[in-house]
Amino acid sequence: MSDKSKVAVYCRLGNVEVSKTAIYCRVASANDFAIKAQKKSLCNYASDKRLSVGMVYSDNGASGLSFERPAFQEMMSAVDRGDVDCIIVKNISRISRNHLHFGKWIDDMRGKNVRVITVDDNFDSQTYFVQSTSLEDAIRKYYKERHSQLTKSGIAHAKRRKLELAAKQSE
Repeated sequence: MSDKSKVAVYCRLGNVEVSKTAIYCRVASANDFAIKAQKKSLCNYASDKRLSVGMVYSDNGASGLSFERPAFQEMMSAVDRGDVDCIIVKNISRISRNHLHFGKWIDDMRGKNVRVITVDDNFDSQTYFVQSTSLEDAIRKYYKERHSQLTKSGIAHAKRRKLELAAKQSE
């Protein structure tokens, strides 16, 4: 199957809801290996969450500074037709490198009842927007939690590094 293949399938979420799930992959510098790795990782995530992927969209060698990307535009057309109600991406930067653009886009997706999941960021619009009263609150909450996660990760890394250095010095 080539990178341009798209298979339309109606999918099941859990045992009750029917979902039309899409995966979106993007790399700025053309790199078939990176695109395939993103697809595999996102498909594994979807499988773990019991989401069957019906459509895969890939922009290989496309900048995240603009939404003018062929596969992204094709995915958005599918959203507008009602063919997609869930989008899974690796992280926010795969959609946009500009957080203001991402915020507007996520608000547009919310208005169209499209769930957005960014795997690396642990962001699920279904969870964030249910618990938040506005887009600003949701984004503020997301960045607060993400900053906390990165800080904890950085501290853990520093502790491991310190232990490694201490072990090397005692040898």
